[in-house]
Amino acid sequence: MMKLQKSLIAVSLLAALSACSDSDNDNGPSYTTPDNFSLIVAHINDTHSNFDATSLDFTAHIEHDSDHDGLDEFSVRSDVGGYPRIAAKLAEARYQAGQANTPFLALHGGDAFQGSLYFNQLQGKGNARLLSDMGLDAMAVGNHEFDLGNAALIDFVNNVNFPVLAANMDTSKDSDMSKLDNLKPYIIKEFDGIAVGVFGLVLEDMPTISSPGEDLVFEKEVASAQATVDELKKKGVEQIIMVSHIGVDRDMKVAENVNGIDLIVGGHSHTLLGDFTNIGLGHGDAEVDYAQIVTNPDGLGKTCVVQAGQYAQAVGQVKVDFAKGAVSNCGGHNTLLIDNNFAHKYDGKNRIALTDEHQGAVESFVGEQDNIAISPEDPLMRLMIDTEYAPEVEKLKAKVVGQVNDANDPVDSKSLDHTRIPGQAKFAASLPTTGSEAGAHVAASMVWKLNKHGYNIDMAITNTGGVRDNIAAGENGLTAGYIIGSLLYFNNELAIVELKGKDVRDLLDSTINYSITTSSGAFPTTANVQYTFNGKATAGEQIEGLQVCPGGVAANSCVDIEDEKVYKIATNAYIAGGKDGYAIFAERNQAPMVKSGFIDNESMIEYVEMMEANGEQLVQLPTGLTFIAPDGLKQDDPVKKAGD
Repeated sequence: MMKLQKSLIAVSLLAALSACSDSDNDNGPSYTTPDNFSLIVAHINDTHSNFDATSLDFTAHIEHDSDHDGLDEFSVRSDVGGYPRIAAKLAEARYQAGQANTPFLALHGGDAFQGSLYFNQLQGKGNARLLSDMGLDAMAVGNHEFDLGNAALIDFVNNVNFPVLAANMDTSKDSDMSKLDNLKPYIIKEFDGIAVGVFGLVLEDMPTISSPGEDLVFEKEVASAQATVDELKKKGVEQIIMVSHIGVDRDMKVAENVNGIDLIVGGHSHTLLGDFTNIGLGHGDAEVDYAQIVTNPDGLGKTCVVQAGQYAQAVGQVKVDFAKGAVSNCGGHNTLLIDNNFAHKYDGKNRIALTDEHQGAVESFVGEQDNIAISPEDPLMRLMIDTEYAPEVEKLKAKVVGQVNDANDPVDSKSLDHTRIPGQAKFAASLPTTGSEAGAHVAASMVWKLNKHGYNIDMAITNTGGVRDNIAAGENGLTAGYIIGSLLYFNNELAIVELKGKDVRDLLDSTINYSITTSSGAFPTTANVQYTFNGKATAGEQIEGLQVCPGGVAANSCVDIEDEKVYKIATNAYIAGGKDGYAIFAERNQAPMVKSGFIDNESMIEYVEMMEANGEQLVQLPTGLTFIAPDGLKQDDPVKKAGD
């Protein structure tokens, strides 16, 4: 208990020190432009209500045993991030900047809303309290902040202790939003007479992907950014930061087309900028590095661009040096914040805790890296979440959200069956012709959720390996806990990929063949798609009668897919990145993949609740698939639950 009290006192002291470090000054009488000035900015974005840690798989390079001369790649899983770990890291960064007598800002690139059951239960209230406790200096408005309309955002803005920024959002015609004193286009922070302007930039196409009020107007990003910079310059502000929620590609566009922005702290694209090949995670972006320097259109000014990934997993920290008001140097990195509860598949199947030797070796390896670190949690925030918020989530897990009725079963088992490959029973049924009954509803929930938020999805294609069980009701019905813990326990994020019709055909062909030869979980399960896979046909010609079906296959409105037409496809972010046989998603995407911020199990819960509210049960849906097995494919004999 004494240790906990000491930790809490330390956190409180850091917060008190940071409160004295600078002040808001929106009008600033006159500011100085020193010959040399340095600023440290710690930043997060797209935290999406991840109050608890998620998991991270990475590669450590260690000596495999005591008499091994070289280093081996060693696959490790650990907990990563969560709000308490982020809070502790921000406090540490703030304290270290204070010790170095260097001005410091903590910024959030938007999208605190959505992403976990905490948001489902608390909406914006939990975020308002926890983010306020992190000592943020400002946050951009993300598109998901509007998912519940204006009211939840208004409540959030009124309850945080930092300004929320959006320079290109005109609220003047909205009677409620226009009254918010804490919603601003920009702020000016003053450090011993030196002014730093921070303005927010939000998506100019916000109404197409979220639910802002009809009276809000979203101005063009580049034009608004330049106008805001010009206004700040007129006030004598030379150092200018843009905190944005428009994605790294649009951040780069702004940097290339706007004069006078020194630093862009981004969000929306969930991009963990930097080189993570040292831990087996590749580069966050193929073209943009962390602290990427972009020359402005005037050929003189330079803009530094940063972004810190997603889900409260990492904190970015960048140091910007100025010479006579212009950027002279910009550098830093993102750091993934992990626990040391490492696990490894020693038998190739099941993860277990490391041996003492390997535990020490992995900890030593991590300690030598600058982009991953074993990081403690803020104990006060952890306690608050566990005692005040987690019980509400546990109640939700026990909640019955809907009913299941499989009328095709001889005796209704209140279960919609799941199989990875048609004809090969994973649980109760072989489903040799149609494929997974459970998967059809999971795919349908993706289309429903994304279209509810204006994404105009044509179809869903996801992998059967991401669906982990039947859709099975308990004694009283289907519970949220079952969906989270059994059906969709990977917590995959919904993503949008755009493919031409001919590429949709190739994707289905390649993933089915990959699944029946290499990885059973790669088999596609779909919504709003109808086709036959004829395994006896010539290779490359096995997809027959491919159609897109607005409103679902049961709506009988299917039309032939056009080869050159581009279709919006809902899937999960894992395979959208080209994993598990889905390389076509990554290689032929007609636009950058969009990560929605919505989680598959949360979306499934809402989908079932919607059906329950409409007086509907989950019944067997047409899967859209007619599967003709290729010669030699092993199938159940006899077929289990032949009626299905």
